[in-house]
Amino acid sequence: MTVLLIATAGPVFAQTPLPAADESVLADRRLAAGYIRTGNADLAALALERLMKSLGQPYAARAKAALAAVDDGDLQAAGQETEALAADLAAARRAAGRRVLADCVGELVDIYAALDQHRTRAPDLGDGSLRAAITSAAAASDAAFARCDGEAPAAVKTDPDFRRLVDGARASLDRLPAAVAAGDGELLHRFLIELRAFEQLLRFRYG
Repeated sequence: MTVLLIATAGPVFAQTPLPAADESVLADRRLAAGYIRTGNADLAALALERLMKSLGQPYAARAKAALAAVDDGDLQAAGQETEALAADLAAARRAAGRRVLADCVGELVDIYAALDQHRTRAPDLGDGSLRAAITSAAAASDAAFARCDGEAPAAVKTDPDFRRLVDGARASLDRLPAAVAAGDGELLHRFLIELRAFEQLLRFRYG
């Protein structure tokens, strides 16, 4: 009898469904954000309507605000609401002790910002301390890409698009320190442009 009770009690400990960690919810948020970026208001509205149905409060209210902005033709405000929804969902996952690939990608974006600042403002590679800072930022970015590669679900990890982004970024990051050491600002800039594209595509597709 005791064995039977233990066996039947198992489902009680099953992980509670969390909409903020549901891949279909995350995919719709990414779709909405992508359509807003490209100016496709109709398809953005459809994705936001699905989010309103899938999410409970207060998250549905955020999706509703984004939809209202789309309907008003204010895609900038709609984009801001959609990104704020991503932050809200990430906070909900943290509070529940849950983690998905989008969380790793969000951390990567924050880490990469320290390196990306040198793309828009050419660094003085004659400054030894600045060279060291760039090399350190590149190492931190490489570690972030590697961490997301390690955390990716098997189906994502083997996806050719994901592999192209992660492997391409890490290849550029591997070569970047040599450009810094050689004082080759032009080559460094090319690497940073490549890396920005990889980082942005990773965020848009998996963040």
